[in-house]
Amino acid sequence: MKFVSGLCLTIILGCIWYFAGVISTNRLKTLELAGVVPYGPLPAVESTSYSYEGLHQAFDSTVPLKRASEFTKAEFKTMLLAPLSTKEQIELKPYLNSILDFSVEYQVDPFWITSIVMVESNFNLTALSSKNARGLMQIKPDTAQHLYQLMQKTLTDDQVSENLYHPKENIEVGVFYLKKLLQNFRMNYRFATVAYNIGPGKLRNRLVEKSLDVNNFSYLVKVRDRYVRLTQNFAQVTKFKALPYEAAYVYSEQGLKFELKIIDLFPTTSGSENLTAKF
Repeated sequence: MKFVSGLCLTIILGCIWYFAGVISTNRLKTLELAGVVPYGPLPAVESTSYSYEGLHQAFDSTVPLKRASEFTKAEFKTMLLAPLSTKEQIELKPYLNSILDFSVEYQVDPFWITSIVMVESNFNLTALSSKNARGLMQIKPDTAQHLYQLMQKTLTDDQVSENLYHPKENIEVGVFYLKKLLQNFRMNYRFATVAYNIGPGKLRNRLVEKSLDVNNFSYLVKVRDRYVRLTQNFAQVTKFKALPYEAAYVYSEQGLKFELKIIDLFPTTSGSENLTAKF
């Protein structure tokens, strides 16, 4: 009799858990479609339509990232390093080429990548967290394995573990993950940053529950502080640098900008201003 009662209770609890999950999933999909939770696949766009500047969820819209092309790589590196202490410059220099190379390859803001590295490991290649996150961008082996699969690379668990302590590999996996989070959260840099810290699934649930103050989330505040610091010299230099002749007189936009298409397709909806407000 006790066995039957226990079995019935297990079935009832299982049904409750199942239907609660269905209700939660349906609610999340409804909020995503309404634009309250900006999550989902992005529309296909031509790669040439991307530009750094103008992303309507960027960290700081006053930083003219589009003008980075006016400088040589050496000049850009100098501007990025300038606001850092001598110790920080020494620690970052060995990895800066990889950061800049992958920022171009995956079209991700290089100042944002560097800010993430500073917060995650402070440029310590051998960093290991209590949650088994490793290397410069603090990536867990199981997360890295999943990302490698998305990158269409087949590696053994031992190879993944070894790669996470290889600077170039660690940075590429981390930048790829940041780009994936940006795409999933429809180019919202704030949400992508928080998702890098707590995971995209947990972030989506917290947004649905309205139990997370995104703007004041401690990890985001740390990354944002580094971002402001890293960009200050670049912003100052470009402020007083004359625009190229082409930009000043004969410059014309080439194609539809990625960020404008995102804004058109996913406008801010009523009731979600607190989630999508700029910094």
